[in-house]
Amino acid sequence: MMKRILITGANSFLGNNTKEYLEKSGDYKVDIIDMLDDKWKELDFSTYDTVFNVCAIVHRPKEKDSIYYKVNRDLAIEIAKKAKSSGVKQFIQTSTNGVFGIDLGKMTENSSYKPRTAYERSKYEADCLLDELKSNSFKICIIRPPLIYGNGCKGNFPTLEKFALKFPFFPSRKNKKDFVYVENLADFVKFAIDNEIDGVCYPRDAEPISVSELIACIAKCNNKNMRLLPVFNPFVAIFYRLSHRLRLVFGDNYCTIRVAPVIFPEWEPPFDFKTAISRMYQ
Repeated sequence: MMKRILITGANSFLGNNTKEYLEKSGDYKVDIIDMLDDKWKELDFSTYDTVFNVCAIVHRPKEKDSIYYKVNRDLAIEIAKKAKSSGVKQFIQTSTNGVFGIDLGKMTENSSYKPRTAYERSKYEADCLLDELKSNSFKICIIRPPLIYGNGCKGNFPTLEKFALKFPFFPSRKNKKDFVYVENLADFVKFAIDNEIDGVCYPRDAEPISVSELIACIAKCNNKNMRLLPVFNPFVAIFYRLSHRLRLVFGDNYCTIRVAPVIFPEWEPPFDFKTAISRMYQ
């Protein structure tokens, strides 16, 4: 039986990719709606099996903090309440592993929640309020991914991409960072729908990688020569702890928590890192 999925947040990088990925299988009918005004409130949610919320304000330095809470928390709760009252079986929320507030180190089962930015705090508060809406007939799946990459993505990845395409060298420092290819993440959303997952999940690529590996792989796929030089590593080691931007690039930041709650099957991402990068530049 074909499942009907509603994605809230039109023109979203993740939403559009997930719609395309789900519809390829032929087992899903997927609609995406705009959340810029209140017209969504008139839509009949009762025809959908799952509502997947990707609507969010991410990193906008010029925005007031209040807009993060209005969209990332309040709007998410409003959508979830409408879904629940309409008889939707599952609500999937896009959150962030930034709720741990860790920009240097690893996330474990014992890590405390210490969101720092308005974006991270608003997402964390939404996660907590959504948990209160769960019931036997209304499942809440909260997805906390790391940095997402793929064609058309925004954020920090395009900056790394530009560096790989513009410069002929990069520090060879080995660090461990989690990333998730957008098609891997879309596959996890499919997995969450198929298994009716209820709980907090941490989808990511199979293994953390170093940013130097990422840079070198991007360069290679674009027929660019990239030299990874150890001569820069001592300077990186001295300064990266003093700069948030440098920590984002050269620090460790990875998760050891099981991708989905233990009562659900294991999930394996369909694309490894090198395959994912190659697919981007085919």
